[in-house]
Amino acid sequence: MRGLYKNFLLSFLVAFMAQNAAANEQIQLQNRFLKKIDEVVLIVEDKKLSKDARNGKIVKTLTPMFDFELMAKLSLGNAWRELTAGNARKFVDIYVERMKHSYSAKIDAYEGEKVEIKKIQQPKADRIAFVTDLTGKENKLEIVYKFYKPKTKIPNKDEWLIYDVEILGVSILKTDRAQFREFLQTKSINELMNALSK
Repeated sequence: MRGLYKNFLLSFLVAFMAQNAAANEQIQLQNRFLKKIDEVVLIVEDKKLSKDARNGKIVKTLTPMFDFELMAKLSLGNAWRELTAGNARKFVDIYVERMKHSYSAKIDAYEGEKVEIKKIQQPKADRIAFVTDLTGKENKLEIVYKFYKPKTKIPNKDEWLIYDVEILGVSILKTDRAQFREFLQTKSINELMNALSK
């Protein structure tokens, strides 16, 4: 009976410690995420910067938090396997530039909105999602940032990386994948890269 009690207590302590470690990781990631948001807001509000300088600083600030290579790979789905090493690198570069332009356009529309994390979800040990509200003067937009933790830390990248963003329930990654799949049904990967480069 005593052995059974010891085993139960040990299992409870292990589960408690694991839960505690997960909570600590969530807090650390949350603090880092909000710090990055604050840094971006300061850059946006610096009226001395030109648009190009501003966007360059924002991209430099956010790049360590995003796994653009994984996003590019996932957006192509099975078509990724058909790429040569050179074309894979080229596609990633084009995809990153496209993401930068898209983000820059959203920054141009910034009017003092605030980001608030309203819920943290952790479906797996290596997956965390921040459910946030982007609150402006007249409306509120729900944005979910999905993070994963690579098994091996990627050089010049954070420990947890964003691999997808959902805006009002619509996944950027799934939207890209659907559009690219439809395009590749009738055209080549080179034609897709040319279209994305424009």
